[in-house]
Amino acid sequence: MKSMEKLYVKIKGPILLVLITLGVYLCLRFLLGLVLPFLIAYFLAWIIRPVTESLHRRWRIPRILGGSAALLLLVAVFGTSICLLINILIKQSITFIRNLPIYMDAIAEKLDHICSGCDAMFGLDGGTIRGFVDENLLSGYNRLKANLMPELTEHTISITIWIIGFFGVSLIIFVSAVLIAKDLPELRERFEKMSSYEDIHKVTQKLSEAGVAYLRSQLIIMIIIAVICVLGLTLLKNNYAFLIGIGIAIMDALPVLGSGLVLVPWAIVMLVNGNIYQAAILVTIFLVCQVTREILEPKLIGNRIGVKPLFTLIAIYAGVKLFGFAGFFLGPIGLIIIRTVYQVIAEKAQEGNPEQVK
Repeated sequence: MKSMEKLYVKIKGPILLVLITLGVYLCLRFLLGLVLPFLIAYFLAWIIRPVTESLHRRWRIPRILGGSAALLLLVAVFGTSICLLINILIKQSITFIRNLPIYMDAIAEKLDHICSGCDAMFGLDGGTIRGFVDENLLSGYNRLKANLMPELTEHTISITIWIIGFFGVSLIIFVSAVLIAKDLPELRERFEKMSSYEDIHKVTQKLSEAGVAYLRSQLIIMIIIAVICVLGLTLLKNNYAFLIGIGIAIMDALPVLGSGLVLVPWAIVMLVNGNIYQAAILVTIFLVCQVTREILEPKLIGNRIGVKPLFTLIAIYAGVKLFGFAGFFLGPIGLIIIRTVYQVIAEKAQEGNPEQVK
């Protein structure tokens, strides 16, 4: 009889894990789109809560007015920062487009040299491989042009509708955040009176700790790496230091990609071309970025997430397969939710049945 009970305990864990995984998948697949605007609104209300409560306590300003003012200030600061960033990126992008013919000529010259070497290596007539490359490039360009223009024309209306919908959803998020900030103390009081408050609070507390720790650490590391890349590329007198530096920082935050995807091939090309100084600077930037992430990530996150890198990679792969590009983010988020819910349920089961711990 005891052996059967032990077998039941052993089987119960995997079954519970499967059920939690299925529940998380269904929620992410079918419910996330419905509740995401209100989750964002709650997050914004939580951010402005100290200011709202301070204005309400000191000067008796109604929460709805204080919350609106605080949220408008937050949106203004964030929007101004984004606009300045976009302005710099647009300027550097325009400069890149203007100089594109120069870069294309340089690439064509390199391509001529490579193709001539291949012709000599394989004993072909001069210009054979270059003609083959030009023919394929031209056909590829024509296919892209033929497919791209109808696609852009066809999706113009849908893009316009998406933009209108985006501003509509943004307005809903803003109004919801203000209303949540107004009723937050009352909502919290009602929530604490619920019979399932302790269980839900354990899950949300662990999820918030893990989520805040992860997002804060990634944002800090991303900013530091962006600064390192921009400064390093400025030493190389690169005209697109800001544009490339931010792009590398974003790629570095993605576990599958990383800064090495850009910096290492770039350094190899510079080394092959004899630009040893530039190659050394690029390798140094890469090494500093790697060391920075390896040092800061454990200190900022610590053990609050507790997910191994291998499991994170598996979660990203499964997320991409299930949700497409959004799976890069939904995969790890789902993994953290599954782990947290399973831990809370297991801890409660052990509290109710201390004999099982033995």
